[in-house]
Amino acid sequence: MQLSRRAFLASSLAALSIPTWASSMPIEAQGELFFSAFSKSKTEHFIGAFGSHGKLLWSMPLPDRAHAPVVHPTHSVVGAVARRPGFYMDFFNPFTGQAIQRIEPLAEHHFYGHAVFSQDGTRLITQENHFPTGAGKVVVRAWPEGQVLNEYSSGGIGPHESVLLTPDTLVIANGGLRTHPDNDREIMNLDSMSPNVTFLSLSDGSVINQAQHEPSLHQLSIRHLDVNAQGVVALGFQYQGELWDKVPLVALASVDSDALEYLDMPEHVRARFKQYCGSVCFDKSGKTLAISTPRGGFVAYWDVPTRAFLGVDNCRDVCGLVATNKKDQFVLTSGTGKQLISTPRTQNISQLNQLADIHWDNHLRRIDINI
Repeated sequence: MQLSRRAFLASSLAALSIPTWASSMPIEAQGELFFSAFSKSKTEHFIGAFGSHGKLLWSMPLPDRAHAPVVHPTHSVVGAVARRPGFYMDFFNPFTGQAIQRIEPLAEHHFYGHAVFSQDGTRLITQENHFPTGAGKVVVRAWPEGQVLNEYSSGGIGPHESVLLTPDTLVIANGGLRTHPDNDREIMNLDSMSPNVTFLSLSDGSVINQAQHEPSLHQLSIRHLDVNAQGVVALGFQYQGELWDKVPLVALASVDSDALEYLDMPEHVRARFKQYCGSVCFDKSGKTLAISTPRGGFVAYWDVPTRAFLGVDNCRDVCGLVATNKKDQFVLTSGTGKQLISTPRTQNISQLNQLADIHWDNHLRRIDINI
């Protein structure tokens, strides 16, 4: 779906008149709309949305497998970011099917599967790999025009996911993995990895703060993260060492500290993670933290104020995770097509739906509209 310049200009103008979420939300969504990429086979890839009842409301085909959706904060625009090494980011008006824009990475760069809009929706922020050098980049583009406004160093190698701490401060999970798209699953710097979490000023690209592991944990890749209203950043790791090594897998970080605070969990739970965290998510209140592991087949929960481990929800191949508009409540999606709703503090989990021909991809997003 490569857009010509004429089509690009027409779609950019159309994007300016795209309705808000509140004015276009379907009745079936009941004020909430959940977005995820999914596949039906190794060659059939889509992005779609479901409401609180779990029924698929719409879907749109994609040229290749996507990793995470990116949702405009105010207007009916949803994008799909290609899975690493990603070379496309397609945006749609989900209710008309209109193709609004395709964003491609800078020359000799690829996407990492995640992007985020600025809080006012006027800028699109991506993490990119300059694969000839391995340098991590944060690229800020105007929306919907797409032109590059700023290009910053991410503060490390392999910037996988980022979230906004404030309108001007971006928090970046620099995974530390140097890869090349010719053989993307080969780690080129396994012995010299140096993952970190970087707090970056979007006004000038300066590093406000960084935190990283001690040298003995240099293979503990920092991949996914979330931030709550209190400014606490939660991090999920993917360890590149041996399966039997006893390493921490979850931590908290702060813009005011250069140290990571690792969260405890029972050893039998830590071992079940199989060294792999998927999605990272705070609930609406910011007091409950959820971390999924598709390899382990469960979601683990912590009480943020006390750092106490709360328990797990078991679900095969679960990865998608998002907070609902109620405190201590999450929606989960899995590669088996399940959509679950969980309130971990009351140990209550139920199935919204299961779409047998759908394999939900790694990440889930939500829009909450009061209509």
